[in-house]
Amino acid sequence: MHEIFNMLLAVFDRAALMLICLFFLIRIRLFRELLHKSAHSPRELLAVTAIFSMFALFSTWSGVPVEGSLVNVRIIAVMSGGILFGPWVGIITGLIAGTHRYLIDIGGVTAVPCLITSIIAGVLSGAINRKVPKKQHWKAGIIAGMLCETLTMILVVTWAPTTALGLDIVSKIGIPMILGSVCVGFIVLLVQSVEGEKEASAARQAKLALDIANKTLPLFRDINAESLRQVCDIIRRDIDADAVAITNIDRVLAYVGVGEANYQDNDDTISPTTRQAISGGK
Repeated sequence: MHEIFNMLLAVFDRAALMLICLFFLIRIRLFRELLHKSAHSPRELLAVTAIFSMFALFSTWSGVPVEGSLVNVRIIAVMSGGILFGPWVGIITGLIAGTHRYLIDIGGVTAVPCLITSIIAGVLSGAINRKVPKKQHWKAGIIAGMLCETLTMILVVTWAPTTALGLDIVSKIGIPMILGSVCVGFIVLLVQSVEGEKEASAARQAKLALDIANKTLPLFRDINAESLRQVCDIIRRDIDADAVAITNIDRVLAYVGVGEANYQDNDDTISPTTRQAISGGK
């Protein structure tokens, strides 16, 4: 029992390292932009596949040897990539991870079972990405991960030279590997939280815009210098800006905030920067 507990700790330890790496990745702007896209270019998919393939390969390299097998989190990496980015990422990552696992231990007791289940994990993860509602991805990922690891254990017993050897290996690595699949859910939730942040930010911005519209709409019924100045003041306070101006294509109609003393005559021409923004639309 003590040995099983140590194996379980080893699985969570390596999964935690993957989580930490992903945590820093999702703080990179380019990676965050990938998460926000509903469709990806082949180049982007290739980059993501490379990232999760490296996670899978590292999982194999850092595996704990047990009776000719390796306690690792390879399936977690494959499942996570496919669930988050689709079948191409999942299947290719599964093929790379499974082939690598087979090649480093050709003829090993668990080489073929790991090859088979790595590919199956890639296919399953892609199916989850396409068929399962996004809010349920983390649950489906955990279940699929556990099923893949369970299948691995069955294949190990089947493929082993003797049933006794297969059962001995499974008795030591089965529970840690299967329970460790809950980390698929953690990884999916972590990455999806970035999308949640974007949606929450968009909701806050929409509410702010609506509040400003409700406050300023009455002032636009009788447009004059004072009403426009009040509009600027409301916007400045609500968005916590240093200054807000309302202009037409030639003049500053109202200005409130830092440097307000320079815009008292209501006949100041707009700056070249403002003119460029108006003409360029951005």
